[in-house]
Amino acid sequence: MFSRFSLATLTAALLLSGCARHAATDNSASADAPAPATAAAPIENQDSASPFASGPTVINVSHLVTRTDDGSSVYLTVDGQDAGMLQKGENRLIHVPAGKHQVGGYVQTLFGFGKVTIQAVDITTDANTPKNVVYSVTRQKPQFSETAAAPNNS
Repeated sequence: MFSRFSLATLTAALLLSGCARHAATDNSASADAPAPATAAAPIENQDSASPFASGPTVINVSHLVTRTDDGSSVYLTVDGQDAGMLQKGENRLIHVPAGKHQVGGYVQTLFGFGKVTIQAVDITTDANTPKNVVYSVTRQKPQFSETAAAPNNS
C-alpha cells in the first residue's frame, strides 16, 4: 500500500515540476544576455528590412475564405525564404526581382510543435503586370494557385 502511493506522489511531483516558473529575480541568467529564441513561430522582427519590401515586380498573395478553411494563419515563403504571415481573408504584396519564383508556405501544427508545408506554385514575374496567387483550402487540401485576378474576399 505504501509503495503504490509513493509511486503516484513521485510521478505527480515529476510531472508538475515541468510547470514551475522561475522568479523574476533569478540570478542564473545575465541581465545583458538576450532572451533565448523559441522554435514555436517565426519571429516578426520590425527592425530589419524585409527582402520582399522592394523590388521591380509584384506578387499579390491572397488568402481565400472557403467553407473548408479552418482559419489558420499561413506563413508565406518565396524561394524558400520567409515572407511574412497571411491571415484568413488577407492580401499581401510581395516585391521580387523579375524572373521565376516559387510561392509557397506552411501552417503551424497545434501548440506550434511542427509545421505542415504547403506545396509551392511556380510564378514567372515581369515588370509589366503583377501576378496574383491565391491560397485556398478545397476538399480538405490546402494549395497555392496562380489566378488572372485577385479574389474578392468580401
